[in-house]
Amino acid sequence: MIKKFFPFLIPAIFALILISCNDSPTDLGVGYVDNLDGVGLYKFSSDSVTQSSNSFEHVYSLGGSARLLIGKAENATAYSMIKYKFSLADTIIADIKSNKINVLDSWVSLVKDYKFGDSSAAFDYDVYKINSNWSSSTFSADSFGLLSYDNINVSSFRETDNDTLYTFHIDTSVTSSWLHSFADTSLDYTNYGILISPKSESQKVLGFSALSSTGEDQPLLTYVIEKPGVYIDTVYAYTFADISFVTGNRFDAGPENLVIQSSLSTEAKLFFDLSSLPKDITINSATLTLTVDTLQTKFGKPYNNALTAYLIADSTIDSVYSGVYASLSRSGATFTGKVTELVRTIGGNITNQGFIVKASSELYGIEIFAIKGSNAANVSQRPKLEIVFSRR
Repeated sequence: MIKKFFPFLIPAIFALILISCNDSPTDLGVGYVDNLDGVGLYKFSSDSVTQSSNSFEHVYSLGGSARLLIGKAENATAYSMIKYKFSLADTIIADIKSNKINVLDSWVSLVKDYKFGDSSAAFDYDVYKINSNWSSSTFSADSFGLLSYDNINVSSFRETDNDTLYTFHIDTSVTSSWLHSFADTSLDYTNYGILISPKSESQKVLGFSALSSTGEDQPLLTYVIEKPGVYIDTVYAYTFADISFVTGNRFDAGPENLVIQSSLSTEAKLFFDLSSLPKDITINSATLTLTVDTLQTKFGKPYNNALTAYLIADSTIDSVYSGVYASLSRSGATFTGKVTELVRTIGGNITNQGFIVKASSELYGIEIFAIKGSNAANVSQRPKLEIVFSRR
């Protein structure tokens, strides 16, 4: 009888051993993929776990941009400010200090390199003299309420429709005072530059080349000066500092959509519950996919059709972990990118507080990216995170 029982005992014991040794994850969202050389390969999908998302505004300075924005379109109103510096011959400086120089004319030249909105739409602007100091490294839309400027338009002969070059003349009483403040610092003159503000009837935003390391196409202020009876000459003032700032409410792309917008600084926050991932695993790859609402997404020309994902370092202030980021590229109706290094970074000092997704060129235009959020009716269009990992 023992001989008859023994053949059945061995498979039963072997099965128990297999069950006790099997530590393959069976948690929510994790599935077995393959086995290679004794290593189990598994895939985690966010389809089966809790996720959440929202859009939020994050106001920051656009001083690092090489583009100045002016105009109104959709939900955005764009302003620009420019300060100028001089490089003049000593003889001209001496004549200015002696009040021997008259300013006959002065005008600003801007080189257009961007458009957002209907090309045929109205565009116009006013120019105001600024009376308070400002810094391009710190000024933002939140600073606008503290800016002091004369609410009197000092411009004339404004170019409002051109392929490339836009010019406007500035009242010579203003530009003459800047010359005197440069030549004689003891005088009670100030040169804080100009504010360029779009008129209410404007219906598009134009972008112009700003100050850059090359100096190419930067805003230029031209003077025609006269020393009566002696000479008439043309001199130039070059950009010392410039900046844009954009005001407006968050774009309404519908209840299912997240909004990511350049310059107005609207970003998206995504959170995926990763608690079902087993411990002590090796992340082989991680992919983030976002679905585009093509009807609500709006671009300028030219534009960068890409997004960038970051880890959230502190969700209470929506700060990002600057050590790593991932690019998401557009293909058809989705943005997709490898976020492997971001997922690998989670742990230790960086807990899973989610991702922040921004426009890759967030300083350079008014682009509006409408992305399906975590409450999209079509579940397949919700943000998706897939992680392939291995464990022995």
